[in-house]
Amino acid sequence: MRHGEFELIVTVLGEIAPAELGPADCHEHLLIRGGLPIVLEPDFALDSVDAAVAEVGEFVAAGGRALVDCMPLGVGRDARGLVEVAERSGAHVIATTGFHKDRYYAADHWVHTYSVEAIVELLVAEFTEGLEVSGYGGPLVSRLTARAGAIKVATSGPIPTATELRLVEAAGHAQVRTGLPVLTHTDDAGSADVQLSVLTACGVAPSSIVFGHMDRHASVAALAAICSTGASVCLDWMGRHDRRPDSYIADLVAALASAGYLEHVVLGQDLARRAYWHAYGGGPGLANLMESFPALLHKAGLSDDQIDQVLVGNPRRVLNRTETPLA
Repeated sequence: MRHGEFELIVTVLGEIAPAELGPADCHEHLLIRGGLPIVLEPDFALDSVDAAVAEVGEFVAAGGRALVDCMPLGVGRDARGLVEVAERSGAHVIATTGFHKDRYYAADHWVHTYSVEAIVELLVAEFTEGLEVSGYGGPLVSRLTARAGAIKVATSGPIPTATELRLVEAAGHAQVRTGLPVLTHTDDAGSADVQLSVLTACGVAPSSIVFGHMDRHASVAALAAICSTGASVCLDWMGRHDRRPDSYIADLVAALASAGYLEHVVLGQDLARRAYWHAYGGGPGLANLMESFPALLHKAGLSDDQIDQVLVGNPRRVLNRTETPLA
């Protein structure tokens, strides 16, 4: 690791300069192999590396370059598989450490009992030493040279569980030590307020936080309020054409641009179901973000430069490590 150099983004194949990132999908799930999510919803089983390579290949062919895999510890993350997908597809793949919602962990999982301090050490090690293959499923620890490039947190709305609050606190302390961006899962409009309060109390700068899924439940005014803190929002519920058109998100982007907050907007798709992937016989596929969404942004009134900012410029900024003394 190059201590003292902070203009970098950490991918599973190594560090890259922000200028190398390219058009990015800032919230995706490339592999989900095991864990409670699949038990609760079998369609979450994205269990084929070959399928992921094919699907990411379509994304790259459509003009995409980078994807953030938001599967954190203990819920089906396949660290080795992510490395293989990056190697075979040519995409920049960014892996996350951290945690999902309480409901995705068994009652006897260590997330419910480990101290905040112990959890911080586990998270920091995924950046300094490498991704743990089993997600700390134990009892042995086996690491890759690939490292985490972001920290995931999640809370259940409207009231987070005690475990979730402890995990967000641990993620906050880990962010301060590593400088990695924090990407969040929100269930409702108030989730961002709770997460922001806990993270900033740990010393996390709002500019290092990206609140996910906010297009699902927040008004333009609520999104603008979040952006006014210096944090960013990820609008990522596209591709669900049976539920609402992608033009809804394009209109949100345009509204935030008009309000002066375009620099705080990134995009994702969160297409974490087999039914959404071409490789599993569904659609619209990961390429949707690059194939069809720019035209919708144009129709909503954005210029080419503004579209480039949302797909390229803003991800470069939010995925970049912040300067921090690694203690």
